[in-house]
Amino acid sequence: MIRKNLDLIFVGFIALAIVLYDVTLELLGECMYFMFEVMHTVFEYVELGIEEAVELVFHILDVGEIIEYLFESDRHGSQVVTFYILMAILWFGLSRLWKLMPRLYEFFKQLMLNAWVRRKTEFELYWLSLTMPHKVAIGVTAVVVAYIASFFVI
Repeated sequence: MIRKNLDLIFVGFIALAIVLYDVTLELLGECMYFMFEVMHTVFEYVELGIEEAVELVFHILDVGEIIEYLFESDRHGSQVVTFYILMAILWFGLSRLWKLMPRLYEFFKQLMLNAWVRRKTEFELYWLSLTMPHKVAIGVTAVVVAYIASFFVI
């Protein structure tokens, strides 16, 4: 039932977000703040792990004087190596995402087109199956609901 009507549920949430725009913006701001806090914490843990691994590798390999001169085995040297490792990971992730985006776009575009055609066909069949008094009753109900709702919007 939920899977069949997922598109209507999604449209309902969008309509609710538009009507309650102030609550939506506040909720969106709080969610973004929480997401950035979580991402920052995860980044710090990953950075610390990579930095400790680099320092351990420098210590175990007992690097020569040239490499020790280039990457001082103090905090700054390991942070430089950690930065470049993190940039390589970020570059790899963004390149994979860049290749995936066109397929995701086409998938969601087709999904929306299918939902639109299905709902439009269902609505047309329902409308054609109604008698004239029922069509008038639906029209009057829609006008009355819009009129009453206009008092709450203003």
